Amino acid sequence: MLRGEHIGETTFIVDDMVCRYCKDMVVRLVTSINGVHRVNINIPEKTINVAYDSRITDAYVIQMALLKAGYKTIEEPRRIY
Repeated sequence: MLRGEHIGETTFIVDDMVCRYCKDMVVRLVTSINGVHRVNINIPEKTINVAYDSRITDAYVIQMALLKAGYKTIEEPRRIY
């Protein structure tokens, strides 16, 4: 459960995420990162919104996991505080 000041939330735009298979793979990948609590994906908008415990992980770790998995067209994350 996320509470107060330790909530981190970021949104990535991934241009090469185009199908349900991509969505399923990204959900599995991102939710496997320690500290991630929620992942919402919008395929038509090509966005990934992630909520996480900022004491455990951050947007950079999530972005690097996506890059390592082959999602190379990633915009800098937009952070929501």
